[in-house]
Amino acid sequence: MANDEEITQYNILETLANSDRISQRQLSSQLGINVASVNFALKKLTKRGLIKVLGTNPRRIRYILTSKGITEKTQIAYNFLNRNFHFYKAVRKDVETKIQNIPFNGQARVALYGVTDLMEIAYLVIQDKELDLVAVIDDEMKIRIFGYHVIGIEEISIYSPDYLLLTKELDLVEVKKHIPDSVKIVDIRV
Repeated sequence: MANDEEITQYNILETLANSDRISQRQLSSQLGINVASVNFALKKLTKRGLIKVLGTNPRRIRYILTSKGITEKTQIAYNFLNRNFHFYKAVRKDVETKIQNIPFNGQARVALYGVTDLMEIAYLVIQDKELDLVAVIDDEMKIRIFGYHVIGIEEISIYSPDYLLLTKELDLVEVKKHIPDSVKIVDIRV
């Protein structure tokens, strides 16, 4: 994973790529870090030749991204995406394995519980399998995702899933009265 310094540097470089007339205080506020940390990072980026500082008046200083800075910003982004893509592939493989190990035996109607990043991965896996996603359920989020209106757990019986795949924690004691006995609950969290 990227360290905090790398993330800070990337965020500063990205911000400066879009606006050279920004104060350290504005950077601090925008990035959610203190002014001293912004100052330290800017000095480090300047020393490495990634940005140029123009002007001497603190109220009129401009920070210009150098060609080396543009290259470094791209490299940081590439490294970040590469690391995260490998993580994504590992999580997806784990979810695929968990879903593959479910003995569906012709019962292919599934519902997903929990609007999470893991739910999005599970959705993609389900699309690759011969499974019928009948509902997305979450008691905290009522949105539309992947063409499904997210419903509350109390509506599960309307959709008659064979399996309820959990992508976030569910208090079974609290909600058991809403889930028909025929629905098999499988935790696919990693």
